[in-house]
Amino acid sequence: MFEPNDTSGGSGTPRGGESNASKQGQGQGRPRPWSVVRGPTPVPLAPEEPHYPLYNEVVPAPPPQPEPIPHELLHLWAMLTQREKWSSLVVVPAQPGASGIDAARAIVEVGSQYREKPIRFISAEGLPPGSAARVAWEMRAHVEQGGMIVVCIDSVLSNPVGIEVALAAERALLCVPLGSTQFSAARHTLDMIGKGRFLGSVTLQPKGRKK
Repeated sequence: MFEPNDTSGGSGTPRGGESNASKQGQGQGRPRPWSVVRGPTPVPLAPEEPHYPLYNEVVPAPPPQPEPIPHELLHLWAMLTQREKWSSLVVVPAQPGASGIDAARAIVEVGSQYREKPIRFISAEGLPPGSAARVAWEMRAHVEQGGMIVVCIDSVLSNPVGIEVALAAERALLCVPLGSTQFSAARHTLDMIGKGRFLGSVTLQPKGRKK
């Protein structure tokens, strides 16, 4: 009879653990862990030079070119400036209900491209009583500084306040509505301001029609 812990003549393993041969056999069958080989410290590689700029260079756009001046405005400017020199001009409608503000702005636009200093524009339409002296003072002050000024007023037949402004200007331009001109009103306007002050007249297109 054998005891459980008897190793004589038996092939069983003794109680309490495996035999040395068994341990060695099992150790040879296990995969050995990978060994870490410490070598020299790797040197970091220098970054390659990029083939594109590191920043976006902002190239300013060229300034927009001014639109060509219509021939009608060139002729108007020549008519106003070649006959005689002036520094202040008042644009006067030939009759009540008409407005010369478009003509005045066109004169200023053309003149600003021909002169080193921009021409000043004042809209005196709807001028209340007592304010004409202020506009006349601003005109004289701007001219004394070497500037040029164009002022647009109402018809002097409907708003007589503009007469003082017209008399303060060196020259005047009469704006005649095309197709609805009241010649008696135009003649009356010339008489009130003085025919000798006018450099000429310009016709205005009716509203809604293309030039």
